[in-house]
Amino acid sequence: MPSAVYNNYNDETDGSASDTDFSESEEETRIIKDVVLVCSSADRDWINRTDETPYNYTVRLGGSGLANNYLMVQNNFNNVISIGVDKLMINNRKLNVSYSNLAVDISEHPYLLVSSEDITENIHGTNKLLDKALGIMNIDETGSNYITLSNISGKAKEYYNTPISTLSKMKISITDPLGGSPNTIDDVLDIKSITYLDATTSNLSTEYLMVQTNDYFHSEQYKRGDILKFGDYVYRDTGIYAESDELNTFIMRDNGHRLISIGTSDTSKHLSNRIYIPTPNIASVSTGNVDATTWFDDLKTKSMGNISTASSVTDTGKVLNYSLQTHVMFKMRIEERKNEILANLR
Repeated sequence: MPSAVYNNYNDETDGSASDTDFSESEEETRIIKDVVLVCSSADRDWINRTDETPYNYTVRLGGSGLANNYLMVQNNFNNVISIGVDKLMINNRKLNVSYSNLAVDISEHPYLLVSSEDITENIHGTNKLLDKALGIMNIDETGSNYITLSNISGKAKEYYNTPISTLSKMKISITDPLGGSPNTIDDVLDIKSITYLDATTSNLSTEYLMVQTNDYFHSEQYKRGDILKFGDYVYRDTGIYAESDELNTFIMRDNGHRLISIGTSDTSKHLSNRIYIPTPNIASVSTGNVDATTWFDDLKTKSMGNISTASSVTDTGKVLNYSLQTHVMFKMRIEERKNEILANLR
């Protein structure tokens, strides 16, 4: 979720730090709040909005009384005196070049740019993309799954003379040096159906749920171990069998599911459209086997159908690849004058 973390320090007219004094004589006493704002593209409304991607989304700020939801940060951001990009975290996987078999690393780009529509002229460069950027991001640390990029300009946009009275939104854009998306991934897929892959010789450890999608995807975009989150999923026989509600709850769980493998319904196709995830069955530490979950066993018998029926039945819902999301950390400074502080205490 988008989040804000605050640290306070006091600043008097000479710039030195001291304890806050609320006496009437010190009109210039103020509090400066250091704010860390963390934004994740995974928190956008990916179920209903097709105009936002992991590289282009809008964060709303100041939803008083609202819990963080769909890129809404409930904290108010008033009297903003500086804002800058600190870190960008992005998936460390090769990027497909169009329909070819060529895949390139994100490090092929000398840097990435992070911009916000209304915050410009922080950096001056030889092209308009640099002029509009809030941060120039270069690889700082590479892990097995993610790359962390830091702002090599080290500069925040400052508004010390004329603070932003209210910062209500930030439209975040992440691009390559030429202004294109770093990756043309399709991180949200429409679900065609969910069936199951039969166990081999009754060994439930070889049985998996199979999610067939209406959309096709590159094998580099959906990889083993990725975290998948499901939204608005409704099993086709919901309302007919009580076990359908159990399946809906299992599929839609908050912590998502790990991708085990991918495949295709048509081997003549260049791309894939099948995703395999674990069933609700449980590996027992008592028996050493994978034990059947009763409601799931019953649903298979009554209605579910195996992989051979996947193309002839229809569910509704979407699936998000959480592992393909971007995460941006901003640092801000917000000013509070003594009069405002006293007003809040009354």
